[in-house]
Amino acid sequence: MSTTVLDPPRTLRVCLFRLSGELLALDVRWAREVVVLEDLTAVPRTPVHLVGVANLRGHILPILDIRPLLGLAPGRTGRGSRALVIEAASFQVAVAIDEILGLTSIAELIPLGEAARREFGEFGLGLLEREDGLATLLDAPKILEALRVGASGKGD
Repeated sequence: MSTTVLDPPRTLRVCLFRLSGELLALDVRWAREVVVLEDLTAVPRTPVHLVGVANLRGHILPILDIRPLLGLAPGRTGRGSRALVIEAASFQVAVAIDEILGLTSIAELIPLGEAARREFGEFGLGLLEREDGLATLLDAPKILEALRVGASGKGD
């Protein structure tokens, strides 16, 4: 398995989390915080990936389930669930997650290939090798754009 060594200025700091048993990572440039959802309001007639909205310090925040987008079974999100707040292109949302594992720095990225889950390929940037297995580094802007386009019904 070949790896790409990132230049020292390009060493990435990532937030690691689990989603449906999968080990995933997100560049901290896109991660804002992890929140525990106390109240979640369902919104009628919304796309399936929009679980609802929550009030985060006076701001209404969409709560998304990206599992189906990644080819995983939808999860249950409700009171007490954790969510990772991400922001890209001035669009801020919270993505429901199962478990937060913390932050780490990476210097090597394994290119996507046979080792990656096929479903993640479109949204994955590469793989991180860890003691507990491979983590897929996700492309947050691409995921948010796919959800936005899917919600509006517009395609390229």
